Amino acid sequence: MIRRLALTAMVPLMLSGCLLDALYGDLPNTVCMEPAIHSLAGLNSPYDDFNAVAGPPPLKMDAFIAFASNADSKGHHFTIDTGRLRLLQEPYPDRRQSRPPAPQLSVERYGAFSAIPAFHGNVRGPTPLFPLSDPQRMYDEPFPPHMTQSYPLTEEPLPWNGTGELPGGGVWLFDSDHEGRRNLYLVDTAGDVRPFFGNRADSDEAYATYDFKRHELYFSSNRSGKYRIYRYRNHGGSLDFAHWLADPSRAADIEPMAELASPGNTMAPFVHGDNLFMASDRPGSLGGFDLFVSIRSHGDWQVPRNIQKFMPENVQVNTLGNEFRPSILGLGLKNLYDLRVLMFSSDRSGGKGGYDLYVTALPEGALQAGTGESVPGTMNE
Repeated sequence: MIRRLALTAMVPLMLSGCLLDALYGDLPNTVCMEPAIHSLAGLNSPYDDFNAVAGPPPLKMDAFIAFASNADSKGHHFTIDTGRLRLLQEPYPDRRQSRPPAPQLSVERYGAFSAIPAFHGNVRGPTPLFPLSDPQRMYDEPFPPHMTQSYPLTEEPLPWNGTGELPGGGVWLFDSDHEGRRNLYLVDTAGDVRPFFGNRADSDEAYATYDFKRHELYFSSNRSGKYRIYRYRNHGGSLDFAHWLADPSRAADIEPMAELASPGNTMAPFVHGDNLFMASDRPGSLGGFDLFVSIRSHGDWQVPRNIQKFMPENVQVNTLGNEFRPSILGLGLKNLYDLRVLMFSSDRSGGKGGYDLYVTALPEGALQAGTGESVPGTMNE
């Protein structure tokens, strides 16, 4: 859906409406992003894709990215690298223009992430956990010759500061197999590394995410023989992550999420609002691991559905290859559609080789309760 928003032209007030129309071709009032493929050349290769749909008012995002890479060791073991993603979507320059301009992408790779230590084994799955707060600022980026109206921000990605320093004394979670099994660890702002309370000597744990709305921690573990998603209910809602994530007395309260169970493996959960994203090779995948999403409805997480069923047909998120580790970059505008950019990795054909990183915008309204049966213009069961 194209969202229409009033824009104020930066021109003298004495100009008449006819003259304004002659100069600008009628005042623009429409901003959107269309499905398209955009290369993230600065991070992976010219073949990385960005497929955008239904954006908000002129979009400007400058995000810090941490990701696992085995490039430095030439494929031998994984460490954590950093990158910067800048995305700019300008409004229509002319209301009579049939299509908006293409978004501008700038992606840069900066090398090793010093906040997460490198061990002799593999280090993967970086995840920042910190208390969320209202940005307390307005989204009012000017785009000459027009200026957007101002809207309050409700959230924004971890901003670029070059260091990955977290606000409010947060922690970085990651997993490492340097002690044999693949287990989760946390590193606090002082640089102290401690094991996650849910680690077990007989299983592998990886990829944690925190549900700030329901105060629940989700993570992957193969303690049942296959990878499943497990949950810890954080009663009391403490956001002192550095304290309770390392408290072994809490391990007894971990439970499997039966509502997400399948005959296959399910890993890499990421929660955003009422959507729980994951990677799974369960029945219904197009090949290998696909991205799935569970939608929260009537107080419960629903059966996961292949995310391809919610996408326009020309935006191929899942392929015959493997798609993995979904995460969301959000830019919330109060009382307007919350634009969400999905970032994931894939070893699909056409990339640089091995796994590459990709991004795509999620369609407006497609992942809400009640949208699972029929989504106009998308692939459905």
